[in-house]
Amino acid sequence: MTRQPISDGGDTTDPSGREQWFDGRTAIVTGASRGIGRACALTLAERGARVVAGDVIDCTDLVETAGGLPGEVRAVDADVREPADLEAVVDVAGRVDVLVNNAGVVAREPIDELTPEKWHRVIETNLTGAYNAVRAAREPLCESGGVIVTISSLLSHVTYPKRVAYSSSKGGLDAMTRALAAELGPDGVRANAVNPGFIRTEMTREHLEGGNEDAFREKTAIDRLGDPADVADAVAFLASDHAAFISGETVLIDGGQAALG
Repeated sequence: MTRQPISDGGDTTDPSGREQWFDGRTAIVTGASRGIGRACALTLAERGARVVAGDVIDCTDLVETAGGLPGEVRAVDADVREPADLEAVVDVAGRVDVLVNNAGVVAREPIDELTPEKWHRVIETNLTGAYNAVRAAREPLCESGGVIVTISSLLSHVTYPKRVAYSSSKGGLDAMTRALAAELGPDGVRANAVNPGFIRTEMTREHLEGGNEDAFREKTAIDRLGDPADVADAVAFLASDHAAFISGETVLIDGGQAALG
């Protein structure tokens, strides 16, 4: 289907000056309680979306923080490894214009210490969880001509030791993104992934301890670490009509780290 423009006379703005790209639209964000997922939920709400935030962690603070934004955030308990939980999230949303697959976990063990249980936890959360979300939301996404944006990782392109499960899951997400773009494109659905580099989140905090921050910062071309908002702004752009001819892409958000090799 052909999506109608967001507005006929230019984007409306809220008092802060942020363009309302998603007024009247509904977005689902998984893993929304903290880090990149939280930033995505708040950024989409700031730009006018009604956001349904799913996570296994309590999202009360996220909902309170979103109060007063042009859009709104509603939280739903959801484990992406459970298809029924994702179906419940979609039921709460009612319609789905944007799906942000963000929920993820990491394992940092060498292959000889990476137990089958740890492997399955990473793959089932990061990769199968995204599959579960897309499968649950496919029909309403096709009805709205919606957009899927998946949070992958720089580590699907360049990786480090002790990242076998994590890099495998993220490489799978990149491939899934291209396959979804091809399969759902005729229904008017776009699918893209963003591949963050080193972003300041709860997941990466341990790496910054003990004076390591400078070492990670120096790996980027622009000499700073990333913030969740850097990723969220890119997600909002890809989810908006401003990216209407972009599909099947993986976009590095790494401050030029991959360019440095």
